[in-house]
Amino acid sequence: MDSPTNSPRVSTSSVPLAVSIDGHNWSYWAFVWLGLGSLLPINFFITADPYFRYKLHDSKMPNSSASRLELSYENAVTVCASVPNLIVTILVTFICVPYIHRYRIYTSLTGITISLLICFALIFVNVNQWREIFFIITMILVMIQGVFSAILLNCFFSLASTLPSRYIQGLVTGQALGGVFVVLCSIASILFSNDISISAAIYFLLAILVLISNILTFIYIEKSHLLQIYSSSIQEINNEYEPLLQSSTSLDDNYINSMNITSLALRQRLYVAYKHTKWNFFGIFLTFICTLSLFPAYMSKIRPAYPSINYPHTMWTDRLYAQVLTFLLFNAGDTLGRVISSKIQMPSLLKPRLLCFLCLLRFLFIPLFGLCHFPNTNGYPYIFKNDFIYGLIVLLFAMSHGYFNSINMMYAPRRVHAQLSSTVGALMLMALTSGLLVGSLLSYGVVALYGDDKAPENLYFQ
Repeated sequence: MDSPTNSPRVSTSSVPLAVSIDGHNWSYWAFVWLGLGSLLPINFFITADPYFRYKLHDSKMPNSSASRLELSYENAVTVCASVPNLIVTILVTFICVPYIHRYRIYTSLTGITISLLICFALIFVNVNQWREIFFIITMILVMIQGVFSAILLNCFFSLASTLPSRYIQGLVTGQALGGVFVVLCSIASILFSNDISISAAIYFLLAILVLISNILTFIYIEKSHLLQIYSSSIQEINNEYEPLLQSSTSLDDNYINSMNITSLALRQRLYVAYKHTKWNFFGIFLTFICTLSLFPAYMSKIRPAYPSINYPHTMWTDRLYAQVLTFLLFNAGDTLGRVISSKIQMPSLLKPRLLCFLCLLRFLFIPLFGLCHFPNTNGYPYIFKNDFIYGLIVLLFAMSHGYFNSINMMYAPRRVHAQLSSTVGALMLMALTSGLLVGSLLSYGVVALYGDDKAPENLYFQ
């Protein structure tokens, strides 16, 4: 009897079969919902920045001054989420990738839900006397969810890769929509109540409900007829341990081409995959460095072009400006960029260097945002005195992020043999998480470049 490793793999390209199995697209939308929930926790921690600033504000200081903990929150969140995410991604790439296990998925979803439940409970606790401890607890919770999110993403992408491509596309689309969903939840909590505790409670309660629904959604997928049909592909992936135990040796291209790719050791597979996709690797790496260096640490501090002296203490200037013109517009532009990449693909697959160069050009957004209304103390000129201009820059910044990230992700697997596509996926995920970490560290320098010694004029949860 043949072992699962040697058994033929079920084709993942038979879309008509998948459509006949998933006639009402329930499984497709289930993957969209899983994608939305997979990045939900970090999006909630980022978008809830004004709430955490409120909790971390030192009541002994004037409202116009910010404490050290307030100023470091955005940067600390991105670093604490990126470092464990990158470490876990490297571990699962070099030790146990790909490996799909139902208990890993359930444990990760449960761990993230418990982390958010703790945040929910802390909303009703007065932390004025132990703000430093509250800050440390929050960062620990961010790190925990970063670890679980990395494991969850690895399992979800490995699972979706065994199915027709429309399901992995649904997973990625759900991730893009997740940011929009988070901001809409935040805006809804603002409009529902003016009380900061009630608004924050609604906000985190929505996140907890979505994660619980993700657990139920995966139970549905697990029992679906679709997964039963493609289960042999999953079994094949879970039994591919032999390549990980082989020693790595130097190989020339002729030898690599003459042997069975599936028999290559993991390091050899990574070497071959990197050799053919290095420009896409660096394109994704540069894209995320540029984005994280500005969003959210710097962009969340930008104020309305016409401050409260002209429109004092309105709902727009005090509570909705950052949510709409920064967070909502960025996430909507990110989603739009990903949609455009499925219709328009320029530059072509044959011009990877040009694509990487265009990703590098995105760093011009750093001085552009410096010309907006940022409360700087270093005398940097304030030129764009119109919120429409700021919104346009945010939209272009977000669309370019979504477009270049998506098109690099699409091009990379097409540059290698089909048997190396999962290895390429692991490499691109490593480029993404590395870019997140480097970008979050660079954000400290960007904020320091322009100077920031003031808190937002309002301390309401936005």
